Amino acid sequence: MKKYGFSLKELLYINLRGIALIFKLGKKVPVILLVSLTCAVRTYWTIWFTAILLDDVTTGAAQEVIIRDLGLFVGGGLAFSLLKAAVDHYYFFLGSGIWDAANIHLNEKILNMDYEYLESENIYNKRRDLEEMAHVKGGGGINMLYWNLMSLVWETVDIVIAVVYMVQMILKSGSAFQGSRLYSVGFVLFTIVLTVLGMRQVNRLHKELFEINNQMIPCFRESGYYVSDYLEKESSGKSIRLFHQQPLIWGHMEELFRKMCGFQAKGFRKWVQIDSITSGVKNLILCIIYFYLGILALKGVLSAGDIFLYAGSLAVFTNSFSIWVSILTQLAGNTKYLKAYFDFLDIPNKKYEGVLPVEKRDDNRYELEFCNVSFHYPGSEEYVLKNFSVRFRIGERLAVVGRNGSGKTTFIKLLCRLYDPTEGEILLNGIDIRKYDYQEYLSLFSVVFQDFKLTALPLGQNVSAAMDYDKDKVKEVLRRAGLGGLLQKFEMGQGLETPLYTDFDADGVDISGGEAQKIAIARALYHDTPFEILDEPTAALDPLAEYDVYSKFDDLVGTKTAVYISHRLSSCQFCNDIIVIDKGRVVQHGSHEELAEDKKGLYYKLWNAQAQYYQV
Repeated sequence: MKKYGFSLKELLYINLRGIALIFKLGKKVPVILLVSLTCAVRTYWTIWFTAILLDDVTTGAAQEVIIRDLGLFVGGGLAFSLLKAAVDHYYFFLGSGIWDAANIHLNEKILNMDYEYLESENIYNKRRDLEEMAHVKGGGGINMLYWNLMSLVWETVDIVIAVVYMVQMILKSGSAFQGSRLYSVGFVLFTIVLTVLGMRQVNRLHKELFEINNQMIPCFRESGYYVSDYLEKESSGKSIRLFHQQPLIWGHMEELFRKMCGFQAKGFRKWVQIDSITSGVKNLILCIIYFYLGILALKGVLSAGDIFLYAGSLAVFTNSFSIWVSILTQLAGNTKYLKAYFDFLDIPNKKYEGVLPVEKRDDNRYELEFCNVSFHYPGSEEYVLKNFSVRFRIGERLAVVGRNGSGKTTFIKLLCRLYDPTEGEILLNGIDIRKYDYQEYLSLFSVVFQDFKLTALPLGQNVSAAMDYDKDKVKEVLRRAGLGGLLQKFEMGQGLETPLYTDFDADGVDISGGEAQKIAIARALYHDTPFEILDEPTAALDPLAEYDVYSKFDDLVGTKTAVYISHRLSSCQFCNDIIVIDKGRVVQHGSHEELAEDKKGLYYKLWNAQAQYYQV
């Protein structure tokens, strides 16, 4: 039998794994739960001493006994109230950061998962859904499990104590009248059955509520897109105003808002039904309890204190059992969100990371070779590269040119092992790169991609990509990259500690696109790797400006291997080795002079087609 799509074994496993994670995230949570066990009996403290006081008064106990009982009643109640307040406060304090702590695991996963996952829309949506699940009402994953955990402990303890008193009541009722013990058992069973039937209806309503919440998650995702990914972007602001998109955007957002309000109204009605059933069942059971206990009192079986004790215990049982079932129902529905969280963490890395150390050569002589490499992206059958073969050595200047979409960037992704070939192999000094230690192999390359990113962190950390860095080296590469003037300007303020951009710091400095490109180049130079790669980071510049950047970078690289990617042939004519890619295949290979003389080749056609842009 499955609940919410899970077997009982799966429900227990996933929720126990969630509890284990909570204990790991908040190491003091188990201690707080243990202390909270004493708070669970707080409910009974009032019942116990009220029953004792009633018996003492009705039996004519001495004044000092009554005063003692009153002292224990008031003092104990105050002590439990203070303890509960302290436990609640500290539990809330720990819980206020529980999702942030759980979120760190998700971010750590993203930092370490295979690159191909980051280009997957499916993975991106799963990550955003987890964020929405953490905040949607009735959902929550780790959040909901945490906030229900203490209540679950309390209600369980209260139920166990109540069961003990129900058994005691059954045993006492045996002398009331013929069959009275049987009647007591029947009464208790009737109370339990009535509670269970009520909770079954509540369970059904909770399922419907979770379904409503599931339907709301895409709405939250779309709302997040409009607010964060569109309206807040400067580029969107220009389009909105120039193309008068305000009615279009507002119309979509208004429709989305109405849809969300509809779901919230449905959810509210479900909550009203849940509260109505719960209150109705509890009130009905309380009436039955007092009626039955009244009969036992008239028969002289129970004292006034007993009546209050058992009535209170049965009331606690009814209330606690309904809450307990409600919590379990919510946690059962919440299991879907917990599973989504753990499924994300459990996504396996497919890439074999290798164990061989990369050879440390004094002469930095490395040879890389693509041997009949073919590749298509995951989820697609269309090959981006087909039977691709090329070889180059350290110190060479290799240019990879071709039309847009010919496979140039894919070549770089395979070279840097962001993806592995679908067919064929890539060799470093004659050994398949998959056999090398992955991190060591990556350390051979510094790449400035077309879509390079700088972060809203200090300038020094952007260049070094590290918390701690060599300040003199950072300054040196910034000057070499042509940013001496900017560095001098920054040193009048916070220097290398100057934050880039103003996203999070009002003292940050917004930089131009050209300055950002040079900082990205300085970052590549700082890491001082054997291979330096430019993957069209200057595509937005005009051809002459791009040529200027490429040629200056070539001077900066010195004796290292440099790989230049461009669809503009002028930018790479200084390279001693040029390969021309068309539709994922190497169609030409040679120097600029050799390729420009081949009038039947693609290079000749592209060169002459672009020649008008090279004139000064």
